[in-house]
Amino acid sequence: MMKLLLLYFSAVAVAALPLVGCGGGGAKPNVVLIVVDSLRADGLGCYGDEPCPSPAIDRLAEEGVRFERAVAPASWNLPSVSSLITSAPPWVHGQGAPASGASEIATLAETFAAAGYRTGAFTEMTWPLLQRGFETFQNTAFKDTFGDPDANSATRTLEAALEWAREDDSKPFFLLVHTYEVHSYFLGKPRHHELARAERPAYEGPFREWAIRDLSQPAGPQVIEALLQANEDDLAYVRSLYRGAVAEVDAEVGRFVEGLQQSGLDDRTILTLTSSNGEGFRPDLKRVHHGGRLHHDLLHVPLIVRWPGHLEPGVNSLLVATLDVAPTLVELAGLPEQPLFAGRALVAPDGGLLSSLRGPRFHAPKLAKEPIVAQEAAFRILPSGEREAAAEPQYALYLDWVTFIESGDQAELYDLKDDPEQEIDRSGEHVKGVEGLRKQVHRIAESPGADTASPDAEQLEQLRSLGYVQ
Repeated sequence: MMKLLLLYFSAVAVAALPLVGCGGGGAKPNVVLIVVDSLRADGLGCYGDEPCPSPAIDRLAEEGVRFERAVAPASWNLPSVSSLITSAPPWVHGQGAPASGASEIATLAETFAAAGYRTGAFTEMTWPLLQRGFETFQNTAFKDTFGDPDANSATRTLEAALEWAREDDSKPFFLLVHTYEVHSYFLGKPRHHELARAERPAYEGPFREWAIRDLSQPAGPQVIEALLQANEDDLAYVRSLYRGAVAEVDAEVGRFVEGLQQSGLDDRTILTLTSSNGEGFRPDLKRVHHGGRLHHDLLHVPLIVRWPGHLEPGVNSLLVATLDVAPTLVELAGLPEQPLFAGRALVAPDGGLLSSLRGPRFHAPKLAKEPIVAQEAAFRILPSGEREAAAEPQYALYLDWVTFIESGDQAELYDLKDDPEQEIDRSGEHVKGVEGLRKQVHRIAESPGADTASPDAEQLEQLRSLGYVQ
């Protein structure tokens, strides 16, 4: 009898604990989406960079799910971030690319606002689609697109975001944070150079004082021109300069998370960190900066999702897209599925008594492999490595470890497993397979959301014979 009474009172005590999210029908979780512009996946310690420039972000990865193979839908921020917040590919939302037709789209902010969330964005960029659905929208960079070269834009942005998050606890919030800090490593900020000089004290080349200050002209061409002339020693210093920018963002992300913890918000907050695109440092291959091409150094981005006590930590090696971020956050928050989102949720709820009593528990399930398509419609890279306006779109198709890139009549085929730097173009060896991949990528892009099926039996057999898929 005593044991029964103890069990009864234990159950009552557990049931009285706060319920969170869809599992318990109680308060919804807060949701934070941090976008670090131009952050390559391998720019973080948890993705392999050494010595580690990102201890704070790496801790988030250890406490959450780190997706090893996340792919962005475009190679620069306007189309890529637009896809991130709408779960629509570039040819559907038409930002930085011609839309294939009139398509209805929904944004994450609108979705959370409709569910009763207060919504805020603190970014260093602005365009109309990005602003949709936000009660509070603040461009912390003001007129300077890349942030203030004499200050730390990540500091200003993340401090403003934290202050907003703390100001009202009456209902849950959705918060978008975007920083150009890593993107702007070429502005020559003192703290970025400080780390680079510490790592490369003997370097005395032209990049030791590198700082693009003429922002009356587009910065991209100036960066491209400088990097195309860089030698191996120069590039080592530039990569350290880039790491200095990553370290700066990491410190600010760490302070942001600490602020959530001090305010009692951390355990109630889903935090996701990703990027719009990567950055190129291969002048030998004419692949520098970003935009104008669709190689893996620009499309492979970090993706970390963390919710303490509710999302099972781990590392996921499935090929995924950042189009999947929006439906994943909707699923975690317990909101109804958004039918206009093209991506898929990368998490699934656990069942059982604990989940029903203490709020939802989620894990990253085993999902089917799906093709991923990226588009570049604004720029193209010339044989010289310089960038110009594009006359027609380029596409990249990911099928497990194979990547196919189409640029007009030109095609490239790579095996990422054996050739992660994409140095060996195999397209000339597999003409028939290339034509099949060309047809598939156009089938997907010309029928938005209607055809993301795997390759047909003939294509799959050819890819398998090459060792590109299992």
